[in-house]
Amino acid sequence: MNGIKIFVSVLLIVLFVVGCSKKDDSNGDNAPVVEITEPADGDTISFPQIITANATGDEIEQVIFLVSDDTIDTDTASPYSVYWSFYMGTGDVVLKAFAMNSRGQTGADSITVFVPQQEYDFPLTYIDKSSHNVYLSWWQFDELFFNRYDVYMSDGSSVDSTDELVASIVGRVGDTCAFIDELIPESDYMFIVYAYSQIGSCFVSNILFVQTNSVPSANDDGAELISLSTDTFTMGYSWTEGGGESEEYPAHPVRLNSYSIYKNEVTCEQFKQFIDADGYSNPEWWDSSGWMWKESNEITQPQQWNSADFPCGDDYPAYPVVGISWFEAMAYARFVGRDLPTEAQWEYAARGTLGSDENGDGYLEGERFPWGNDFHAGDAVHCNYLSGEQGDTYDDGYEQTAPVGSYPNGASVFGVEDMSGNVEEWCSDWFENTYYWDNPFDNPTGPHTGTEKVTRGGSFILYSTASLPGYFHRTTIRSGLQPGNRRYFVGFRLVQN
Repeated sequence: MNGIKIFVSVLLIVLFVVGCSKKDDSNGDNAPVVEITEPADGDTISFPQIITANATGDEIEQVIFLVSDDTIDTDTASPYSVYWSFYMGTGDVVLKAFAMNSRGQTGADSITVFVPQQEYDFPLTYIDKSSHNVYLSWWQFDELFFNRYDVYMSDGSSVDSTDELVASIVGRVGDTCAFIDELIPESDYMFIVYAYSQIGSCFVSNILFVQTNSVPSANDDGAELISLSTDTFTMGYSWTEGGGESEEYPAHPVRLNSYSIYKNEVTCEQFKQFIDADGYSNPEWWDSSGWMWKESNEITQPQQWNSADFPCGDDYPAYPVVGISWFEAMAYARFVGRDLPTEAQWEYAARGTLGSDENGDGYLEGERFPWGNDFHAGDAVHCNYLSGEQGDTYDDGYEQTAPVGSYPNGASVFGVEDMSGNVEEWCSDWFENTYYWDNPFDNPTGPHTGTEKVTRGGSFILYSTASLPGYFHRTTIRSGLQPGNRRYFVGFRLVQN
């Protein structure tokens, strides 16, 4: 009997301890409590309106502000505050705030405010924004004799037609969007749109307030980079024998600061991170020309992505991504916090500074091909190209692109792979046939303007001849494509400056 009493006593003690433990856990597991403090319930508001909320609880990650179930903005740091820039209606409107902690628990609050009738001829709002741009939109102005829309911007307390003109749309009545770029992160801007008719009438939008976002952290794509030290090298065709195309002349010395370059071309596996992260719908990674190109062409992925005709997409993680415009390559570069190489950076990584000083400029020539001066050095295949054509009887092993790094014997003196063949690669520069005649020396970045962007490196679609082996795969060969072109033989790699 005493044994039973002792067992029951112990059991009661255990149950009491467990119960207390559970109670303590419940009390310590504080779900968020949120309260909208500005404006107050029942207030009549004006724009732009600051909305502020207090949020308490464990590990709060963000507070989301909504009006009529549409998100206004999100804040991640206390005090939790956002700007409500505009509302197209009038009357009573419900404002809501949701706080969320790291465990996914939420707390909510709501108030009702009154939006008075506002004076404007047509509404202006924004579709999206980032740390450096805003995508504006307004209702179509449908007067019969339409002339133009003018968009003005101010970083002050007001905006009108005396402020900076940031966009002017002439004669296109249906073109009611503007992508305003080169803004400062975490800064306040005001916008207004004027619509003019050919008979002199002027119609004015509401004033729109926008606060740009903070700069997000770069994404890590796991690429292996090779560091290159500050050096001066000969750029352009400089060998006494053979010859190059006119755009490869004259050879000239170029000095580069140190940088790091991707050992391999960007792969499908890496680019998939950009797709999966909604990179095509986030203006953070785009500039104005790229965004408008993407929007007007309804671009949501590379052109050859998951195509049955090309090794590109989910099933080809180690292959270079292709069907990429210059705009898409630049967006990916921003996504991972890096840059497209300049043409000079690309050529230096490909040719190096070995060899002899044939042109007498005081600098060694480097290599015609990344691996040396002979395309078939040692009767070997060093890159992926259109073999078996034009008297060339070699077999590179692939009908189209090859997985990156498939030709380690074709690496440059620095160990950078696939700089000849496989895919041509976008560079950051504008292309100009006569650019070398300016003898650009110190970290050249190409012409200021142009219609085509530089591509380098040849590709798997270019052949070699028996008489001129690898002519189109030399380290100095240059070409250009319009930045919106998407080709199945063009990809890219990046640099860290």
